[in-house]
Amino acid sequence: MAQPGTDQSAAEDGSLTGEARALIDALPTPSLLLDPQGRILHANPALERLAGYPAERLAAQGLDLILAQRTTPLDLDSTERQEFQAARADGTSFWARLETAPLPGSRNRIGQILDETARREAEGALALSRQREALGLLTNSVAHEFNNFLQILIGYIDGLKRRLGDRQEPFVQRAIARSADATERAAILTRHLLAYSRRIAPDVRAVDLDAIVADLAVRLEHDLPPGIRLTVAATPGLPRAISNPTQIEFALRHLVANACEAMPSGGTLMLSTFRIDPGDRSLQQPSQGSVGIAVGDTGQGMSPEMLARALAPFQTSHEAGRGAGLAIVHGLMKRQNGTITIDSRTGEGTQVRLSFPAAPERTLH
Repeated sequence: MAQPGTDQSAAEDGSLTGEARALIDALPTPSLLLDPQGRILHANPALERLAGYPAERLAAQGLDLILAQRTTPLDLDSTERQEFQAARADGTSFWARLETAPLPGSRNRIGQILDETARREAEGALALSRQREALGLLTNSVAHEFNNFLQILIGYIDGLKRRLGDRQEPFVQRAIARSADATERAAILTRHLLAYSRRIAPDVRAVDLDAIVADLAVRLEHDLPPGIRLTVAATPGLPRAISNPTQIEFALRHLVANACEAMPSGGTLMLSTFRIDPGDRSLQQPSQGSVGIAVGDTGQGMSPEMLARALAPFQTSHEAGRGAGLAIVHGLMKRQNGTITIDSRTGEGTQVRLSFPAAPERTLH
């Protein structure tokens, strides 16, 4: 049997709910009305626009409809801020913050869901900037120490050249030639490390990416680990790129080393070039077009979490064999007005694309 006053209380609560709905609809922020059990009674138009779902569907399915990658449910009775990754109806995701508070005069609660993506990205960018600054200081220190050791090696190799240069033993000549080549490459590496740490913009010019890839492929064939097959694909009529050829090779060697490490049991390493025609809206300067080099492998790939942090300094993982080298490559690309993009899935390999501005036609003659 109903207790005395029950009908009156229900009527009052229903009246309050109606008033609350009108109030929520007038709010410019995405808001919702919750009953004591945490069910959605109403969602305002601002929340419909944010989530991409109609209020009726949100009320029928609850906040689980927009939750993404969350293992524990939201606590709708908590007055604490709760942040979670949400998914819109169109499949795009955003970071959301839920805040709830009791509705005066009612057992219901009023909540707001705010888009925190911009704040999250700003905080991430600031943290990344600080990490890169720290990496720059570390790189500068290491490069200077490495350069000191390198000068000693160069001095001794020059002395060996003078003393043994006229000897015809194949081993002696090969050892001198390879040692000299190694120290020359180490000197180039040191200069690039110093350039990275000092944020010095490299000299750029119109270069042939297909020629760079072909030359690197010839030198890589004898250095690849056993079980790894190299394939090369050129792009007919590829425009030249505005870039620095030495830093391109430096970046490619980092990527090749990462790819080989991701294939401990063997696989295929793919080097290819590509072009994006002028007018493509994905470009920062659509009028110029873009050209680039892709490095792909059939290795372990990266999880979504690892992929999201792949370009962060100091990031490393034995899961995919990709470490701080990607952060260095990212820095090199930025200083050449280029971009780096990564496509990877666990167990399906990885492809890294280095894109450069295409040279204007007049620079080709």
